Amino acid sequence: MIGVLALPVQPVAQRLRLHVERSWDGLDELDVVLFRLKGFSFAISKHDGNPVGVSYVWLTEPHEQADKALDTLLEVVGIGEDAVAFRGDAHEDPAERLATAHEAGSPDEATDVTLPASRWARFRRAIGRAQ
Repeated sequence: MIGVLALPVQPVAQRLRLHVERSWDGLDELDVVLFRLKGFSFAISKHDGNPVGVSYVWLTEPHEQADKALDTLLEVVGIGEDAVAFRGDAHEDPAERLATAHEAGSPDEATDVTLPASRWARFRRAIGRAQ
């Protein structure tokens, strides 16, 4: 997963002139759309059990430039950054990012590092489970 949009799957698919498919992945029924844009292979999905009004953006093929992929999607679909409820991989180990910050020596030397608490808090808010 590379991000969460504060939009359902359907309006995004309509802007791309794609059909939303109804499927089952072994966990739950879901709406999903699969497509390629500018060299990135995307899936946008929403399981029935997920919060209403959000959709999850995935890259279906590994890619080192996940942020660029999400930016490309936003640009092509014509939606702003305000539609992004969460950026990043919810399954990423937050300890790795914290270790990177510690290795830098000082907060001033750390670049592109987000403290794990803020990332997870933002993700919980995006899916409607803020604590």
